[in-house]
Amino acid sequence: MTTDPLRIALCTDGVFPHAMGGMQRHSRLLAEHLARLPGVRLTVIHPHAQQVFDASLGIEEARVEGMDPGKFYLLQLWRYSRRVAAALDRIEPDAVLSQGFSVWAGMRRFSPRLAIMPHGLEMFQGLTMKDRMIGLPFRWLVRHVARRSSRVVSLGGKLTPVLERLVRGSGARVAVVPNAVELPLQPPPYPAEGTTLNLLFVGRFAFNKGIDVLLSVAAALNAERTGVRFILAGDGPERARMERDGLPPNVMLAGKVDDARLEQLYAGCHALVLPTRFEGMPTVVLEAMARARPVLVSDVGASAELVDGTNGWLLPPGDAIALHEAIKRFSAAAHGGRAAMGEAGRARVHQRFTWPMVAQRMLALAKEVAQRE
Repeated sequence: MTTDPLRIALCTDGVFPHAMGGMQRHSRLLAEHLARLPGVRLTVIHPHAQQVFDASLGIEEARVEGMDPGKFYLLQLWRYSRRVAAALDRIEPDAVLSQGFSVWAGMRRFSPRLAIMPHGLEMFQGLTMKDRMIGLPFRWLVRHVARRSSRVVSLGGKLTPVLERLVRGSGARVAVVPNAVELPLQPPPYPAEGTTLNLLFVGRFAFNKGIDVLLSVAAALNAERTGVRFILAGDGPERARMERDGLPPNVMLAGKVDDARLEQLYAGCHALVLPTRFEGMPTVVLEAMARARPVLVSDVGASAELVDGTNGWLLPPGDAIALHEAIKRFSAAAHGGRAAMGEAGRARVHQRFTWPMVAQRMLALAKEVAQRE
């Protein structure tokens, strides 16, 4: 058995905080934790001019020209993937991990050692005809790259059968590797009994996140004088309409928040609520669970891997009545019962969804495609 380090190339279109988004944050955390594992020589291919990782991690960085956001996205993505391919030719890694469509052009020459991570598969979850038409070229592209890879990474849950259908009849195989979160040594204390029930939403103010459902339920609960307050952290296309139409008095907008402010919001909330219409494996759900907070989330994507009756509620997407009833039940629950649900969620993260665990699973996957024991 070889003792040489396993040369892994992680290809991404951006690394947090130099680029914003769930995939970009995933790129940073995955790289940092892979680099800490013994026997790994990691190169990250990214579009940033500056060094993005701490030098002490020993991560090699291959910088390529980024995409022009003002031009046609798919063409820019194709050209970006050509530059990534040229970098891979120079690096000659044993295994290639690709975020999204970073590896596309000329991918056949990397296929035997390639694992792609398509994440949430939003293009397969469109609700309206417009959504489905917009998602059509991206559905084709997911199928194209998936069938030409060695492994396709599913976050689990309802996403796995979608990917299995896409790769059927090809040589590709689906591997389930979940999302992960940093686990604080100690969660913030659960809010004291008798305080106003604060429910936190973190996400984009957009139709797909169910922000309209949340506001309709908030208005109904306000009319019922239930004493529930909603704190909404984020921004997005629906914000202007929300402010124009007026918000229920039990809704507070926190706006865009940095990590320090987000920690304060998690500490002050009794539960996270995310009535999203489609999703992958929501990072905000993992973050709330890691901080011992119950979660009320739609049963979409891989959310059922995270939440069940022990640590929250799984709800039908877009169902305001179900969300309304779940919040009323949560409001009526004993304070100790709510805190226990939060602790159950934290225990689940500790068992399955920490970054050291997930990095080990990604390393095992990289060894598979590199054909190393």
